[in-house]
Amino acid sequence: MEKWINILQNYDGILTVAAVLVMGLILAFYLIRILRQIKRLNVNLGSITQNIQEYFDVIMQEEPQIISEEKKEPEPVMIQSKEESVDSESLVEQELRKQEEEKVFNAVLQEYFS
Repeated sequence: MEKWINILQNYDGILTVAAVLVMGLILAFYLIRILRQIKRLNVNLGSITQNIQEYFDVIMQEEPQIISEEKKEPEPVMIQSKEESVDSESLVEQELRKQEEEKVFNAVLQEYFS
């Protein structure tokens, strides 16, 4: 035990520097691992955002086609009672409201991801 105390007293400065170097190497090792993981996550996030953007591009391209197809098809004329016409008007209003909400939602998402 006395030998150890002698060694510690004689080489105190060298042991302190060695301990600092070892701690520095350990911290550098952890920092390198963290940076590699961040790089990997950044690549994955980039691919995810690219896939989302491609998905929204497809949706935005299909939506005008669907709208133009709906405009081309004439609606058949049907005789309806007053109650049925009120129901159909409320359905039309709901459909229009739903379409407007979808347009706003798509515009917000497109703005967010562009």
